[in-house]
Amino acid sequence: MRPIVITTNGVGRSNLARMDDWAPGQISIACVITGAPTYSVQVSNDDPNSPTNPVAQGSMTWLPSPDTAATGATTSIYTILTAIPLFISINQTAGIAGNGVTATVVQASSVPY
Repeated sequence: MRPIVITTNGVGRSNLARMDDWAPGQISIACVITGAPTYSVQVSNDDPNSPTNPVAQGSMTWLPSPDTAATGATTSIYTILTAIPLFISINQTAGIAGNGVTATVVQASSVPY
């Protein structure tokens, strides 16, 4: 899978990274900060595009990353998720405009044949 880049700039949620739910590989996330933000990597299995059970993007349930170092982080981090969520985002809870996080998300493998 090609890397997906998601960003924050001040308090708020990043754009969303949609994972490949058919691919079995781990996900690596490299978060690089600018300034002094406080942020968390969050995951969701809600799907706004589901044909049978869509959840509006604003109503998605976001849960903390299983890696506690990725919750309330104040430095750049590198983390790995072994279970594949449908979506990943960064929730920045502190920092002014210009303070942000750029996260590069890579899913390690593609759909097996």
